[in-house]
Amino acid sequence: MARVDVRWFTVASVVIEDEETQVMFDPMFTRATIWNWLNLSKLKADEPLVASVLKEHKLNKIKGIFASHAHYDHSVDAPIVAKLTGGVFYVDTNTKIIAEAYKNPSIKTLEVENLKSIQIGKFKITVMKRTHAHIRTLGINFLKGPVNKDFDFNFYDYQMGDTWFYLIEHPEGKILLDQGSEPFLTTVQNFTDKVDVVIQGVANRPSDEATSEGYVKQLSPKVFIATHFDNFIFSFDPKGSFSYLPGVRLDDVVERLKKDHPDKKIIAPEYGKRIQLFP
Repeated sequence: MARVDVRWFTVASVVIEDEETQVMFDPMFTRATIWNWLNLSKLKADEPLVASVLKEHKLNKIKGIFASHAHYDHSVDAPIVAKLTGGVFYVDTNTKIIAEAYKNPSIKTLEVENLKSIQIGKFKITVMKRTHAHIRTLGINFLKGPVNKDFDFNFYDYQMGDTWFYLIEHPEGKILLDQGSEPFLTTVQNFTDKVDVVIQGVANRPSDEATSEGYVKQLSPKVFIATHFDNFIFSFDPKGSFSYLPGVRLDDVVERLKKDHPDKKIIAPEYGKRIQLFP
């Protein structure tokens, strides 16, 4: 039997690994500053910071990198993780534009196809398209469009593009990873009616009930791991001291899930700490 672990590295950044292979989703260590928000400075990956995190946490077996969509909190560091590790950045047309903007041949990319599976080591990853919940700012939908072909690392160039979630199958079990807060059950159920683990973002969710009645109730996982709850507006803190995004109330989400599903293990992850999923 092979051990399979997951580690969370702030926001939506997750590494799923067995003894041979690491797969990383939504790497984000670089933070936007006020100068980026004001469009007075380019927003590129902080390569020394990314390198230091990879080294500290022995992320030296990364074979695949995925970004759930092209917003900067999901895509900003993915090209540089690919460069530093030699792993493949699995892209869509939007995140490919971001990767190519670095003009670095060491960044290897392959385009994903909706509902198609990718084999990375013992992990079979099925890529599924979904709709991103609206992010309303001053009455408008924030950064909702495609990434422009003339992408130039301005903060507002990191448009949403397409949005994805993933069914991850390993000989030891099934994992559903979805950084969206509204369940896309019909899509998942075309492939499976049950999973062992759900890893789900809880930001911008319509309600705690939507989370509880969604994947957790319908797919009956043994383990639920919350992500995308910390405030990424602040500086990256490798010590793991985080405040919550406005409106998230992670403790409320966890308590609601524990009350509704006492037979399941509900986890609020800690930065960089291994969580054993299988066996």
